[in-house]
Amino acid sequence: MHISSTELNRRPGAVLEAAIREPVVIEKSGHPSVVMVSYQHYQELEDAFWGTLAETLEKTAEWESAEESLSFLKKS
Repeated sequence: MHISSTELNRRPGAVLEAAIREPVVIEKSGHPSVVMVSYQHYQELEDAFWGTLAETLEKTAEWESAEESLSFLKKS
């Protein structure tokens, strides 16, 4: 669903209800500006983002040995 910011101001309740069902793209001056999604959808997107980032870092991380970690902590 795409709406203008003016339409959002005219019908905020209806737009909020629509955002619960599907993402709502809000346009300003004819250009997409903001996407409104339900809190549940936002949480799913955030979980997916952080999960993917953690998987990527786990694959590319250079792990320190216990001795190296202890040495670092003693220097701090």
